Amino acid sequence: MSDEVIIRELVGLDQAMTIFPLYSQVSRLSEAVVCQRLSAMFAQSNYRCIAAYIDERMVGALGFWTGTQLWCGKYIEADNVVVDSAVRGQGIGGKMMAWIEAEAERTECAVVRIAMVLGRERTHQFYARNGYFDDGLLMVKALSRGAAEFPEYASQQV
Repeated sequence: MSDEVIIRELVGLDQAMTIFPLYSQVSRLSEAVVCQRLSAMFAQSNYRCIAAYIDERMVGALGFWTGTQLWCGKYIEADNVVVDSAVRGQGIGGKMMAWIEAEAERTECAVVRIAMVLGRERTHQFYARNGYFDDGLLMVKALSRGAAEFPEYASQQV
């Protein structure tokens, strides 16, 4: 078995759905919901997805958005970075982030950003080691449609 990590872009919904077994390691979403959401994301025309492989076995996946905001201009935002639990700590996440950073440079983005859930210290440490720093706080409020899926974000009425 080779240790070489190959990164490939997954083009279109069918290829992107090949991430489902890997993604299911970190999510309880059903395959139907993942398919529905990926379909909607691709329909927005600014979502892309890459996967990392060792010997043709998918060991990592990362989605990303390209956009423009007043504060920074053009940016790439990494979304749902997942590395197979069997190979975490072997540099695969760093290689995927390096790919994203190179793509951001190639497409003339000013910044790469990522939102992450608080309390995941290993994840926070990974991004800090790769040159990312805290630059704000993402505030979330679940609306009626999301309250069941995200009870931790439901508004606490006093």
